[in-house]
Amino acid sequence: MYKYSIIIPTLNEEKFLPLVLEHLNKFDDDFEIIVSDGGSSDDTVNIAESFGVKICKGETGKGMQLNKGAECSAGEILICLHADTFLPEDAFIFTNKLFLDSKNNIATFMMKFDVGNFLLKLYSQFTRFDSIFTTFGDQAIIIRRKLFNQLGGFAKLPIFEDVELLKRARKFNKVHKIPLYVITSARRFEKKGYLKTQCLNGLYILEYLAGVNPDNIYKKYFRNKL
Repeated sequence: MYKYSIIIPTLNEEKFLPLVLEHLNKFDDDFEIIVSDGGSSDDTVNIAESFGVKICKGETGKGMQLNKGAECSAGEILICLHADTFLPEDAFIFTNKLFLDSKNNIATFMMKFDVGNFLLKLYSQFTRFDSIFTTFGDQAIIIRRKLFNQLGGFAKLPIFEDVELLKRARKFNKVHKIPLYVITSARRFEKKGYLKTQCLNGLYILEYLAGVNPDNIYKKYFRNKL
């Protein structure tokens, strides 16, 4: 059994996936890599095969894909990693230390973007705090398998599956913030504009917290192509 299973949900990620897999190959730690594909029509699956990682296929949607990846995995601790996000150099030094304590069952990193925009730099400073407004799946959710199973995995939601899982997890455990930054792509912000995208993100999460149907939020999210 591996110590870690790194699960990467993909859907047409041929641009970033090889970069992330190459980066992960630089680590010398006890982990397996699982690419959980949601029906890519580009070269994503072929790229994953070329790296020799485990591949599982299933229903589209990050939550469902992460659940499927967890089913295919053999690690004690799951690392849910987006396909455009890079782990920090000392990631496993800190995670090994944190998870030595059996009381610690879930954590995320802090996050920076791959561009130097002032607004995104400011936003990244808030990711050092754990809250429903500052902790998301793009910071890499690291969760012990026993807690993941206890929670029943991710809910079958089209959006905010990460927010929902973290919200339930907080009822049982503190979500620890590892004092290292993942680097994630700012591609969504670059496409629609930094300020507009951030405002829409905030609006959508407020709607979610107010009880708006996630399916309706997802339709607007998709329409705006964040």
